[in-house]
Amino acid sequence: MRGIERIGIILASLLLAASPLPVKAQENIRIGVLLPLTGPLAKNGLENWEAMQIARDMINERGGVQGRKIEYLQGDANTPNAAISETERLITKDGIKITTGSFASPIAIAVSQAAERHGVFHWETTGAAEVITRRGFKHTFQVGAPARKYGQAAVDFILNDLAKRLNKPVDALKIALLWENRAFGKSVGDGIRAYTQSKGVKLAYDEGYDQTATDMTPIVQKLKDVAPDIVIAISFPNDAILFQRKAKELDFNVAAFIGVSAGYSSPDLRDSIGDAVVGICVADFPPKVNAAVLTPETKKVAEEFYKRYEAKLKRPPAGHAAAGFSAVWALFTEVLPKAKTFEPDELREVALKLDLPEGSLVNGSGVKFTNFDWADDPKDAGQNLRASIGVWQWTKAGNEEVYPPELATQPPAMVPLPDWSKR
Repeated sequence: MRGIERIGIILASLLLAASPLPVKAQENIRIGVLLPLTGPLAKNGLENWEAMQIARDMINERGGVQGRKIEYLQGDANTPNAAISETERLITKDGIKITTGSFASPIAIAVSQAAERHGVFHWETTGAAEVITRRGFKHTFQVGAPARKYGQAAVDFILNDLAKRLNKPVDALKIALLWENRAFGKSVGDGIRAYTQSKGVKLAYDEGYDQTATDMTPIVQKLKDVAPDIVIAISFPNDAILFQRKAKELDFNVAAFIGVSAGYSSPDLRDSIGDAVVGICVADFPPKVNAAVLTPETKKVAEEFYKRYEAKLKRPPAGHAAAGFSAVWALFTEVLPKAKTFEPDELREVALKLDLPEGSLVNGSGVKFTNFDWADDPKDAGQNLRASIGVWQWTKAGNEEVYPPELATQPPAMVPLPDWSKR
């Protein structure tokens, strides 16, 4: 009996040895997402969050990256100070080595500063201030367009399209520039000023204002005195709403109005002034581009993204949301799959080798980063030279890209813009 028991034990041991050991599940790739989730920028931040979640879900449904799922850890970066503390928390307490976000330039500046201090890889989706990539940082990559491109798009739209529609020679147009005086507004304003000068265009009005202003009466009255044909305004949500309400109250009318991203791309604007928003143009990331410019694979990704976004939010995405999706999609499909260790230095090397043509991302962008080797500014590193920017227009149904022609989904409408009494 003992012999039989001994044989049974041996056989059981052999069977156990032959059985496959349980496979340890691959750890998730954990990414810190810093966005304004509360406060005055929350609607824009939450739109970005929804778009970035869709990208994560689509990748995870495909099996993740190298068999590993993407996991987001949130940080509520509703002010620059909060952005720094939330970034520090995710890095020091949660061990995050990759961060992304951040929607607004002041937030992006703060997040990238904190990330760089810890040697963490930061993949900036939509922050646009030029300074983001001009501080000598090695681990910050600005996937979206820099501030100067917003201004250039607005000016090019005027020169190449609006002037003809308004039946006026460019040198006869009166153009007013209004800008909020923080990082984004000042950066875009500086770019527009320099660009118009290079094109031989004089601004009839050029003035900054305090972004926390609660009364736009003096500004609107000054503009009424100037009587411009076109206003280019760089504002955040609250001041954009205040300006439009005061413009209506004081019956300030212009032939064309171009807001620059931020406040003029916010759903708050439509929620606050209703259909009066229709016809306002926005120099911004394209919300949706002509599918003909996209690669075949990107067309499929775009169809899925827009389908999911509109099903969830019951409206099409604004340009910054499409840009947020596009940026993290590039991270998930072009950077992380080529990494072995997922360490910041390795990710940096992978990112610097990217050479994607325009049309590779959903919003029409390509990817090619500077690395202290750009002729225009040798101090610049991590800026995407192939980020798409253009002009879209608010419509009753949502928004449509109207410029440049190759990206446009329809021509501009309501030019000249009807007076307030007819809107």
